[in-house]
Amino acid sequence: VFVRDFVPSGLAFLMNKEPAIVKNFLLRTLGLQSLVKHVDCFTLGQGVMPASFKILHNPARGTEATIADFGGSAIGRVAPVDSGFWWIIMLNAYTKATGDYSLSEMPDCQTGMRLILSLCLSEGFDNFPTLLCTDGCCMVDRRM
Repeated sequence: VFVRDFVPSGLAFLMNKEPAIVKNFLLRTLGLQSLVKHVDCFTLGQGVMPASFKILHNPARGTEATIADFGGSAIGRVAPVDSGFWWIIMLNAYTKATGDYSLSEMPDCQTGMRLILSLCLSEGFDNFPTLLCTDGCCMVDRRM
């Protein structure tokens, strides 16, 4: 699931009165924000949200695991600079559609928003998306 690509679906779920799906998405991606994030040999900043994630189900054990992608699988291995903004936009849409402020007022959500904003409003970055594109030129013409 790409964070950016979930937004239109999330808005549709909210219009169809299915806010639980959106809330689950917001909480799951928020949990991934606190992971130590690596793309190749680079460590990304604290507020970075994943570009996407996969949920792997193991029916034999009855478990599931969430695998976050912080740009390592993207074309050109570009760090996800927009995911945090999309997450905040989706949180705002959820709050307005449901009138439920308890999610956005949770300490974890407040911390998540603070980390995203401090990352984006800082004078400089730990690394730049272009820094991670050393072999991106050979990936651009990959079939979509």
